[in-house]
Amino acid sequence: MRPRILIFCDYYLPGFKGGGGMWSVVNLVDRFKAEYDFSVVTRDHDLAETSPYRDIVRGDWNKVGNAKVFFFEKGELTAKRAAELAAEVRPDAVYLNSVFSLPVRRFLSARRKRLIDDVPVILAPCGELSKAALAIKPFKKKLFLTYAKAVGLYNGVIWKASFDADALDIRDVFGQDVEVMTAPDLVPETILPDYSPSWKPKKEPGSVRFVYLSRISPKKNLIYLLERLKEIRVGDVTLEIIGPVDDEAYWRQCERAIAELPANVKTRRLGAFPNREALRLVAKDHFFVMPTLNENFGYVFIEALAAGCPILISDNTVWTDIEEKKAGWQIPLDNPERFVETMNECIGMQGREYTQMSNSAREYALDWLSRTEINEATAAVLARAVEGRV
Repeated sequence: MRPRILIFCDYYLPGFKGGGGMWSVVNLVDRFKAEYDFSVVTRDHDLAETSPYRDIVRGDWNKVGNAKVFFFEKGELTAKRAAELAAEVRPDAVYLNSVFSLPVRRFLSARRKRLIDDVPVILAPCGELSKAALAIKPFKKKLFLTYAKAVGLYNGVIWKASFDADALDIRDVFGQDVEVMTAPDLVPETILPDYSPSWKPKKEPGSVRFVYLSRISPKKNLIYLLERLKEIRVGDVTLEIIGPVDDEAYWRQCERAIAELPANVKTRRLGAFPNREALRLVAKDHFFVMPTLNENFGYVFIEALAAGCPILISDNTVWTDIEEKKAGWQIPLDNPERFVETMNECIGMQGREYTQMSNSAREYALDWLSRTEINEATAAVLARAVEGRV
């Protein structure tokens, strides 16, 4: 019998709006389905939606892809219910995909109240403990973390950091003595396997197509991009915005900025799409742009690179070698002049240079997807929990 792993997370398939955190769980299940039996407890609806998924049974286990999935209704998942689900699965380890999400808090509350048998727990904070992330709604988060540390809510968990910077953030919040293992977030084994350079639009100097693909929320910092576009007065510029609105007030702020863009800059908000459809749309643009405030991994960056889009991102990410690999630019947010200069460079770029850069972007993604050490790092985390070995 294969070891059983029980996962608590906000969103899962058939959803597609939950961002990189959700897809890292999907890829965990897909990559390790031969070694482990996975059960997932998650919400019955997608991000920014209230209507439940179609063709699922709420309040019961469903077979979804390579996992059993329990979709809970609003108000259903109490600490007691989380304990009952854990008793049904009898897991060898529990995997928690967030620090603050409701499913995770319900499980940890049941654990603290000793409603659950002792079981190893892996917790992936998904970048939520970075200084930039904690600065968003800081009072609420500080209050909760103070309470959590006082009652020992996270005592004894195995922290899974995505990179070394993520590990430092975890220790900054919870202390130097907590157990932290580092394993990059898992990406699919392939992204757009049928990709062809012929999908890319022709690049003419003097015109450019930028694309933003992500949730529309303060952390992703779309407003910064729009403010920089106000300074682009020459060239034919299009920005396509793809993704769900996660913060309506923030989107209204973005709409006001869009209304102030110069006549040569046009925007199109396309909304949210299933993953493959979204990436096909991305492939029809020249450059991917996202001046994020913080990413512990940045799943969407690999996707954009795989779609042949060089990326223009902030330096609040781990992708420090993209300029060296001629696959994009990483620019500090406190240097807006350079951000504008780089966008102007994109506008003026000749077709031959763009084709070379687009090919480099695709090659960068393929190289990352082929790295066996990423799987091995996650395998070590799972083994540490299930078998008590490193």
